Amino acid sequence: MKMMKYKSRKTSQWLLKINRDPYIENPNWDLIQNCLIEMDGQRLSMILLRRKAKGEIIIHGGNFSDGKKIYYVNYWYELTDQLFQEEEEMGIEELYPYDMHYELVDDTKTEDKECQITISQLTVMPENVCVCWDHMIQAVKHFFYHDGELHPTLNWREFEMF
Repeated sequence: MKMMKYKSRKTSQWLLKINRDPYIENPNWDLIQNCLIEMDGQRLSMILLRRKAKGEIIIHGGNFSDGKKIYYVNYWYELTDQLFQEEEEMGIEELYPYDMHYELVDDTKTEDKECQITISQLTVMPENVCVCWDHMIQAVKHFFYHDGELHPTLNWREFEMF
């Protein structure tokens, strides 16, 4: 993995997107956590947290399943993304030499059973990628407090985007 080099420290390092609203620059943890708490799979069903030049973690859902909220959490790093091109112009080097896509997996659940969760619209997903609050909040908090790093003890699997 490459070390990051910055030409300027005056730019925003974090961006938060709530549903399809405009980005909020440099959000604090309280704002992020409050948004995650409010996720309900209807009014609020998508939170995106981007660490410039290091990718973004996207949380979908908040729907109830068996009386508990469930979430789909994935990580994106795409070289062709417009914001990454802007970051390159600012002198922030690429983290990876190619696109990376990971999703958070709960190994205690099966891929054979399915859940309904909101990902743009109500979608059927394997149960093992519909994670509980504890897994989701650990992943997001670690990503935020460790400069865009994925939580090392949670289970992430790479998936292909078509």
